[in-house]
Amino acid sequence: MKNDTRPEFVFEDKTVFKRHWFKHFSRYFFSLLIVALNIFTVLSAVERVRKGVAMPIEMQIWNYLFLIFIDLFMLLPMVLEANTVETTPEYMYLKMLYFNKKLAWKDIESFKQWPFLIYTAVKSRGCFYLINRREIKGFPKLAEIITERVPSIESK
Repeated sequence: MKNDTRPEFVFEDKTVFKRHWFKHFSRYFFSLLIVALNIFTVLSAVERVRKGVAMPIEMQIWNYLFLIFIDLFMLLPMVLEANTVETTPEYMYLKMLYFNKKLAWKDIESFKQWPFLIYTAVKSRGCFYLINRREIKGFPKLAEIITERVPSIESK
């Protein structure tokens, strides 16, 4: 007689949350446009100096401050915003614009949802990642999964 004691196994598939493909591909266009703006602004300044018709320094400072503002408030969120979030029992896999990141649940330090922003932040040891709650389909379920799985997040 065989002992028929099997360990209890709970099978849980991965859950995928993603936004519409058009919104993702439009981010490629706008991010490349912003990078081109940065490159061509610097090349324009170099060319003006080379020809001897440089802009006044105040105008150049304002120009570069404007570029820094655009990079911080437009390009950085585009690059760090998740297009697809896959959750499994072991990890959360984020697919961003130009790279992918696999985060184990124990590596996530915080998950913040601000009522006045459309973004939520998932912070790990190395970086933070943004999830757009309006564009990711099924976001309430994703937020519930993250708060259940991450032990360091205290539910309020």
